[in-house]
Amino acid sequence: MVRNRVIFAGMALLAAGTLAACGGGPTTGQPPQTVTVTQTPTQPTAAPEHTSTGPERPESVARASQVARCGPTVLKGEIVSGDAAAGNRYAKLAVTNTSSKACTLYGYGGLQLTDANGHAMPTKLTRKPDPGPSLVTLEPGQKAYKNLHWGAVPDGTESTTGPCEPESKGATVIPPDETQPFTVKFDFGSVCEHGSIDGSAYYK
Repeated sequence: MVRNRVIFAGMALLAAGTLAACGGGPTTGQPPQTVTVTQTPTQPTAAPEHTSTGPERPESVARASQVARCGPTVLKGEIVSGDAAAGNRYAKLAVTNTSSKACTLYGYGGLQLTDANGHAMPTKLTRKPDPGPSLVTLEPGQKAYKNLHWGAVPDGTESTTGPCEPESKGATVIPPDETQPFTVKFDFGSVCEHGSIDGSAYYK
């Protein structure tokens, strides 16, 4: 009988130890640590086709002007070809205020070359202060302009036996301080150096 009691007591101690190890009994010491695992996507997130050009109009200019900005819904644009010399191409982006009220432009805005189906093509738009930003007020029917310049000579990484880049057929234009574009025709052949274009601020 004594032997049976000893065996039973040993089994009870073993069971209690097992429960404590499995978390079935009260715990002592530090609480369990919480670990957060962040997964990194295997594929990069695609950038939106049209994004904001960022704020351009200083607060002082915004306070001084009580006239609304020229948004994409009131502007109509066209690109007019200019001079061409020694591998350089020049043009002007002309925008017209089609609304019944005055509106204003300040800054450079954005421009994205597209193919015949409206898909984005390589474009590197560089802001060139020629001229730089100034407040432009457009009455109904008035125009503002943006100077454009690009090259027609391959940069060394592009084809020299054919077009340096696929020829664009259009462009989307984002007015300064706006996020949505309007479209224009752009059929001036290839824009070399991977779509590099210099663009001035808007002026009258």
